[in-house]
Amino acid sequence: MMVTSRQFARGMVRTMRAMDRAAKQAERQRIARQNALHREAMLDASAQAAAEYDEIVEALTGAHRVTFGRRDWLTIATAPDEPSPPRGHAHEEAARARLEAYVPGFLDKMLRRGERVVAALADDVESSRLRDDEAHARAVEAAAARNALAATARRVVERDPDAMVAALEEHSGLGRLPFSVEGIDTMFLDDRVIAVVDGLDLEDMPEETVTLLKSGKASFKALAIGKRLEMHRDAICSAALRVAIEFLATLPLDEVEVLMLTDLLDAATGHIEGAPVLHVRVSEQALRTVNLARTDAFALVERLGGHMSWSRRDGFRAINAAAFGIDLEAS
Repeated sequence: MMVTSRQFARGMVRTMRAMDRAAKQAERQRIARQNALHREAMLDASAQAAAEYDEIVEALTGAHRVTFGRRDWLTIATAPDEPSPPRGHAHEEAARARLEAYVPGFLDKMLRRGERVVAALADDVESSRLRDDEAHARAVEAAAARNALAATARRVVERDPDAMVAALEEHSGLGRLPFSVEGIDTMFLDDRVIAVVDGLDLEDMPEETVTLLKSGKASFKALAIGKRLEMHRDAICSAALRVAIEFLATLPLDEVEVLMLTDLLDAATGHIEGAPVLHVRVSEQALRTVNLARTDAFALVERLGGHMSWSRRDGFRAINAAAFGIDLEAS
C-alpha cells in the first residue's frame, strides 16, 4: 500500500501525540511520586516533632518516674579488712617443672636443637615469674580497693558530709538530670540532710504544644500561660521528688528534705532572682508505698505535705526558707 505524504504526516502527528501523552503521564507519575515522598517526609517530620515534644514534657514533668532501690552501704561497711594477699608462684613453678622434666628426644638430638629448647624453657621460667608478679600486683590492688570501699562505706554510714557528697557524685543519677535541675547543694544541719536545688525556670518551659492530627500533620499551638505555669509547677515537683529519690537510693538515710529554688520577679526591686518555692520532706518508707511510674508529681508532693505558694494565675511565689529552719545565707 502506498503511503501518501498526508498519511505519513498524520501518522507522525499521532505518534508524536502518543509520545507527548506518554511523556506527560511519566511526568505526572514522577510528580506524584515526588509529592508522595514529600508528604511521607512531612508526616515523618510531624510524627518526630510530636514525639520529641512528648519526650521533652516527660523529661520535665516525669523525672520522678523511676524504679526506687537502695544501695547497701551497711554490708560493705561491716566487711572485715582484707590482708594483703601473699605472692603466688604457680606460673613459675609450672614453667620450672617443664624445664626440669625436659629430656631431649631423638629428633632434638639429631637436629641438635636441645640447647635451643632448654634456652626457650628457661626464658619461659623468667616470663612466668613476671606473670606471677603481675597477678600478685592485681590481687593486692583489688584487696586495697575493697578495703578502701569498706572504709568509705563506714564514713558514709557514719554520715560524714564529705563522704556522703562524694557518694552522691559517684553513685547517684543526679548528674543525668539536665532537664530537671541546674544545680544542687547539700546542707547538713544536725541530723537533717537538705538538698537545696536550683530548679528550672518558667522560661525553660515550652512556649507551644505539638500534637499529631488525624491527617498525620503536626499542629503547633501556643501554650496557654495557665498551662505553662502548671507545667512549671509539675516540673519543680518532679525534680524535687527525683532528687529525693536519688538521695535516699544512694545514701543510708531514712528521709531527706528538698528545697527547690527558681527564678522569680522581685516586685520590690524589679529584678529576677532565685527564690525558694517548694519545701518537701521525703522518707524512704513513703517512697515504698507509691507506684512512682504512675504517680503525678504534684499530687505526690501534696500527699507528702509539701509546702509551696502557687496559683494558676501567677504561678510560684517565694516561700520563707527560715520557716523550715533553713538559712540560705549560711549555705
